[in-house]
Amino acid sequence: MTNGHAASLSAPGAGNALVASLRRMTPFSATLWLLLFFVAFGLMVYPLATALIYEFDNVVAGWTALTSGSLSGALPTVLLNTLIVVTGATVFALVIGSALAWANERSDASLGFAGHLLPLAALIVPPIAGVIGWAVLLDPRAGLLNHFFQWLLGLVGLELREGPLDIYTMGGLVIVTGLYTVPYVYLVVSAALQRLDPAVEEASRVSGAGPLRTMVRVTFPAIKPALAAAALLGIISGISLFSVPAVLGAGARIDVISVFIFRLLSEYPAQTGPAIVLAIGLLVLVQMLLIGQHLLVKRGRNAAVSGRGFRGTRVRLGPFRYLVLGLAGLYLLATAVLPLLGLLLVSLQPFWTPAVDLATLTWQNFRFVLFENRETVAALINSMSLGFVVACVNMLLCGALALHFSRNGRARKIADALTGLPATIPHTVIGVAFILAFSREPLRLYGTTSILFLAYLVMTLAYAARAASAAADSIGAELGEASRVSKASDLKTLRRILLPVAAPGLVAGWIMVFVHTVGEVTASAFLSGSNNPVIGRVLLDFWTFGRFPQVAALALVISLISASLVGLMLFITRRAHKATIS
Repeated sequence: MTNGHAASLSAPGAGNALVASLRRMTPFSATLWLLLFFVAFGLMVYPLATALIYEFDNVVAGWTALTSGSLSGALPTVLLNTLIVVTGATVFALVIGSALAWANERSDASLGFAGHLLPLAALIVPPIAGVIGWAVLLDPRAGLLNHFFQWLLGLVGLELREGPLDIYTMGGLVIVTGLYTVPYVYLVVSAALQRLDPAVEEASRVSGAGPLRTMVRVTFPAIKPALAAAALLGIISGISLFSVPAVLGAGARIDVISVFIFRLLSEYPAQTGPAIVLAIGLLVLVQMLLIGQHLLVKRGRNAAVSGRGFRGTRVRLGPFRYLVLGLAGLYLLATAVLPLLGLLLVSLQPFWTPAVDLATLTWQNFRFVLFENRETVAALINSMSLGFVVACVNMLLCGALALHFSRNGRARKIADALTGLPATIPHTVIGVAFILAFSREPLRLYGTTSILFLAYLVMTLAYAARAASAAADSIGAELGEASRVSKASDLKTLRRILLPVAAPGLVAGWIMVFVHTVGEVTASAFLSGSNNPVIGRVLLDFWTFGRFPQVAALALVISLISASLVGLMLFITRRAHKATIS
């Protein structure tokens, strides 16, 4: 330690500020900090550190196996496949998501209500259900949509036995992964455009630049930090999305790193060393990207921010307006309508066939998954129960933190940093760390619902924190201050005043956390088994064993539950917005 650094730590001002902060801390504040640090360190630092400490010898052996041993031959192909899928999906999502956000915020092709629905399309149909829906539509031999295309081509004399489209390809992997990455890009870019001062764009157009040139040369460079953040979210999402490569990659015989790690841990004997090395590599990669994004934002020029939303003249697209609206409609079809239709047709068949015979359609598959099969019934009960409890715990914790520390800038920043940390950890890493940390003393939780509860709690913490922060920001400081002046305790102020006022935003966050928990696949694939089945793992198992109509029925049930809750979330938030305006 240098003398200067030691002097800074021992400075009287710093010590006095720390002592003063501790004296001002109430018992309620201290309780919140203890809970937050338990989640941050007990459920993130502890699993990662435990995995490294107890498996250190295996990690060394795993490094050798990956670099020069039995796995060295397969690893370059896996890494290349992962690079292609993640990069391709991120570029696809950046182009589509940014274009749709620009059209909605800057052009006369505004999507209106569909613009609010667009980012939620991936929630309406969870990725595992959506990818299975696309598999039953575009399987080269039995795909329903391919069968329709074959019929159309047969009318003009072209007879095909397979195809013409094949979802089990690298292109299929990239596009489907990109479809479920678009919402992250759309949300980030749309928010940046809403806050961007339109004066620079107006000046560009006055100078004779057309809408396209203004968008490329002025608008998007002005929101470069937001585009970098969107790209980073796309990369993390692509790395973490397990369901697409697990379903489509198996058919295409294309391994990516998340599936490769899963196979290392699921085969006997489990190869924990290589799995930890790859998981740590993912974590290091994501953190390096975060540092790069921070440097880009720090060194880049800041765009002017108006803070009042867009007030400029919207660009008139003329006939291209219908092209943009058509693009938005295609995205909704691809992420919601078509997969649901494919799932419905297969779920009503006694066995999967591309030729739909109305006389053979039956509800038996729904009776089987909802009432007759013990595994699916247990999975539904476990997933719904876990979703309910995880959503309640996360929203109570994050809601209390956001509302209680809403006017304390330093505390708010620390809380935001800790609750946002899980968003920077790929779900594959969390799954691996939890297996290794909670499969030994003193906490033998593997094979129980408790380990799933803890994993889901970590993975959905960032969603809960973001929703709670938005709800807290919509409340003025006067209510809390008036309550404190009246000598009400922190807990009483929170329970009787702040929570009821913020309830619509917190309910919306609750629904988002619930939907993500119920449809989660990555941790479910790693941590679920015969003793603690959940929907994500059961869907993967049924698909692997060829029980396609039952897969479709169960996926459709989950999609309908998710769609109902997302619709409720939209209803609640729209009513709250109208009440605020009035």
